[in-house]
Amino acid sequence: MEVHHHSHSSRKKWTHYFWEFLMLFLAVFCGFLAEYQLEHKIEKQRAKEYALSLYRDITADTLAFDRNIRNLNACVANIDSLIELLQAKEGIIKNTNSIYKLSTYAFIFPANKPNESTIQQLLNSGSLRYFRSNPLIDSVKGYNNEMQVYREFREDIGNFNIEFRKAQARVMEMDPVITAVSRSNFSDLEKISLDTTAFSGNIRLMTNEPLLIKEYTNWCALKKFYMTRTASHFYSLKRRAEAVLQLLKEEYHFK
Repeated sequence: MEVHHHSHSSRKKWTHYFWEFLMLFLAVFCGFLAEYQLEHKIEKQRAKEYALSLYRDITADTLAFDRNIRNLNACVANIDSLIELLQAKEGIIKNTNSIYKLSTYAFIFPANKPNESTIQQLLNSGSLRYFRSNPLIDSVKGYNNEMQVYREFREDIGNFNIEFRKAQARVMEMDPVITAVSRSNFSDLEKISLDTTAFSGNIRLMTNEPLLIKEYTNWCALKKFYMTRTASHFYSLKRRAEAVLQLLKEEYHFK
């Protein structure tokens, strides 16, 4: 006679399922927390890297702004002297060498562009969100807006400069001017004198015709205006840049 053994399966209590669910939930939740903390740490590190890069760019820019302002002001002062000589009709031939020397300050345009590599990367990639300080974000955007204004103005400068040099070429021999520019260091025009050896010898103006001299004088006045406006833009850029630097120092303790 066969004996059949019936298998008895005991039903699990609800508490067993609850603890299984709780352990699974805790495992997932802890994984989520670990991932969140890692992502937060990475974002914080990226923010500091961007902040340091931006700080270095803007620190260099503020020094360049100061130099540009000094050089532009020096050019404006020399163009003022040039205009006075051009307006003294009886002394134009006598002052030819001085006119050439001063016209070199009118030929150049000492104004470099700000370094936009880091700030454009922040804005175009959306990485500006890594900065947690709203005042810092607003300040960076304000600085970028000021650069945009200067960018648009700079396009006008390029077009104007082409026309200015055409007017200059109708009155002067350009080779001595270009030679003087190539031989001179324009890093600090307040302290450095032009190399004037290019103007030695029997140098002459292309014309003494009053209307052409008057036209060149007017172009010099316009060049002075553009240089003064450019210096004004650099003053505004410097103020914006210094505001960003101050907030970066406060947020990330840069020295």
